[in-house]
Amino acid sequence: MLGRHASFEVRFERCARLPGLLYLAPEPDAPFRRLTGAITDRWPETPPYGGKFDDVVPHLTVAQRQENVAVLEEVEADLNGRLPFTAEVSSVDLVVHDGTRWQHRMSFPLRR
Repeated sequence: MLGRHASFEVRFERCARLPGLLYLAPEPDAPFRRLTGAITDRWPETPPYGGKFDDVVPHLTVAQRQENVAVLEEVEADLNGRLPFTAEVSSVDLVVHDGTRWQHRMSFPLRR
């Protein structure tokens, strides 16, 4: 199902925030939204984030659960000096959190 989607290039130009989260915003974000939509359409009983959010914002998490705003500001300032950068997205990885750590389970290649 994911292999029908073409690989794509993404550019990260800016940092952004959600409550308790600092992330890099991908441009364009539409390919990520299409992939998320395809997965949600295939498995509607398991929506992203348990259905907690109406809009799933594509992002690359940099820091989370950081209560000290000064730390987030320092990390963001450092990142801003390193942006922009581009990356090729050629697969979707299944990563599972076991309550303690994240574990890579499988990769699904996208069409070239």
